Parts: sequence; structure tokens; C-alpha cells
Amino acid sequence: MLNLCRIYIKAVGRLNTWIGMVISILPLAITFLSALEVAMRYIFERPTIWVWDLNIQLFAFLIMLGGGYTLLHKGHISVDFFTMNLPPRKRAALDLITSIFFFAAILVLLIFGWQIALDSWIQKETMATLWAPPLYTMKMTIPIGALLMLLQGIAKYMADIILLVTGEEVP
Repeated sequence: MLNLCRIYIKAVGRLNTWIGMVISILPLAITFLSALEVAMRYIFERPTIWVWDLNIQLFAFLIMLGGGYTLLHKGHISVDFFTMNLPPRKRAALDLITSIFFFAAILVLLIFGWQIALDSWIQKETMATLWAPPLYTMKMTIPIGALLMLLQGIAKYMADIILLVTGEEVP
């Protein structure tokens, strides 16, 4: 059973790492597009109608799809002032107890995010701008990102159980 948990932890970590690497180019694209818009607007006096909309969508992809990667690398904000001096096993026990809040929030995001994305997809919703790109693709990142975080949260939960039971930290 422990080997299956380790395989799951490693597989989810690889998935979120791969997604994190793919979306890591998005800040460069957003920066380039912003600079392009500034140049078009102030140098050429020909502002675009699409750059701002595309930047919003790229930023949504970055934030929503990067959650699992951020959780994997412990990059989310946490109040660890009280736990930073605890031994690893006690910290794992506390994480297991408080994980109910994480799982509750992620399940709400997954369920309601899926409904929002599905409704948007069915309606073929577009942004209310002149360019009017599809909005449903951006909204679909809500349940996908929540699923990636849920998978990573389960992996962390398993790693905490392994640490608590065996004293072995799973990378």
C-alpha cells in the first residue's frame, strides 16, 4: 500500500511539475504583449483591441493551472509561525487535521467551478469586449486548476500519513 501511495505522490508531482514548466512561459508572453500594447498605443498611436483581453486570459491560465505546482513546492501563503519549530511528525499530524479546510474549499471550487465552466461552454460565452474572445476556455481553467490542486492535496495528505506512521519524509 505504501508503494502505491509513493507512486501516486510521484506521478502527481510530475504532472504538476510538467504543467508548471509549460505555464512558466506565460509571464513572458504577458510582459511581451503589455509592452506591445504600450508601443502600439503611445508610439504608433494605434492601440489594439485584443491585447488586454488576451492578457486577462493568459493570466487566468497562469493562476488557475499553477495552483497544483505551487502547492507541490509549498509556495502558497501559510501561517507557519506556530508550526515552524514543530518536529516533522507533529507538523504532519497538524496538517492532517487542518487539511479538512483545504479539501472542503477545493471541493467547493471544483463543483461550482465545473458548473460555471459548463454553463459558459454551453452558452459559448464570450468576453463583453469589442474583440469578444471566448470566455468559456478561461472559465474551464477553474475546475481543471481545482482538480490539479485536489490531486496534489491528496498527495500531500498521503505523504503526511506516511511521515506520521513511518517517520519517513516522501519527497
